[in-house]
Amino acid sequence: MLFNLESDTGDRLSCYVVPDGFSGIPAISVRSNGKELLTFQANEARQALVVAGRHETGTCGFTLDTALLPDLPRLEELELFDVETGILIYRRPPKDVIKKKLLRLETHLFPLWRFDNAFDDRFQYFAKGAEQLGRETVTQLFLLNQIDSAYISGRILYKNYAYFIEAAFQTAVILHDPYEELAERLLVLSKLNQIGSGHLGMRDNMSMHAAIDFAQTLPFSDEKALHRAIRNMPGEAAAAFTNPLTRQLTTAAPDEMPGGGAVSLALDLLASFAIVGLRREPEKFVSAVAELLGMDETSLPDIPHLTAVRPLANQLKNLPELEILLEKDLELYHYVVEAFKK
Repeated sequence: MLFNLESDTGDRLSCYVVPDGFSGIPAISVRSNGKELLTFQANEARQALVVAGRHETGTCGFTLDTALLPDLPRLEELELFDVETGILIYRRPPKDVIKKKLLRLETHLFPLWRFDNAFDDRFQYFAKGAEQLGRETVTQLFLLNQIDSAYISGRILYKNYAYFIEAAFQTAVILHDPYEELAERLLVLSKLNQIGSGHLGMRDNMSMHAAIDFAQTLPFSDEKALHRAIRNMPGEAAAAFTNPLTRQLTTAAPDEMPGGGAVSLALDLLASFAIVGLRREPEKFVSAVAELLGMDETSLPDIPHLTAVRPLANQLKNLPELEILLEKDLELYHYVVEAFKK
């Protein structure tokens, strides 16, 4: 899916939305203050889309003017959403808008969406959970050239978007101890039936099905039985838990394993980020983000933690099999912690 604003002169607004379907006609929902004002289908053709073979008819353009919405010039709070996907297409800049572009690279399987939500009304463009979108759509998020205020979060494979990110965005990331991240992933996957799997998205639910099935059979209340189960972890499940951070930073496919120089590459990448934080020192991360964005630190929520994570992580450290599984992430995390000490 492609989309972008073309112009907003106050009394006339134009944009385009190219759906994934070759012949589909997109529709947008126009909202203000959370209330839907109208919904309408594309009312203009973009012939270039036909020439490029991107759409059958090119009917992907939208023009919104006072004929359709008489109050358009007076609407300070105005948002356009794609009806089919619910993706934000355009928003008029809010008061006290933060004129920065920030990517919070999500590294946790259980996302910090409550933290992200604190920035929704401070940026002109906002999107969380970007990993649930297709590659073309994610790329488009970094190419919205008509705006200079954007906040995006997602557990995306950085390598696939590095060129676009580094051209316009600053990046912030907060890292878990690898054993604690593994413990959190096991606990979250084991409770998907209770908490729901909406935060994973269709792609993760498919690619991690073996890991999900495995986690849901674990006897967490019996340490010896838990250790036996983990030692006998199926290969497909083990692959899903192998070095997730190093893979996210250095590989281009979900099932690709990091190469020999991956830790060095990951360290170089982290060194280029605006903010690198540790989950064990969340207040420092929150403070750094607030300073970068010129916000009051007290207006931002705390970074939460699951109380069961650290005790389980301490158990997992006793399993040498997991040290092999997390070898590169452990090395990477060690260097980051040592840098923090200095």
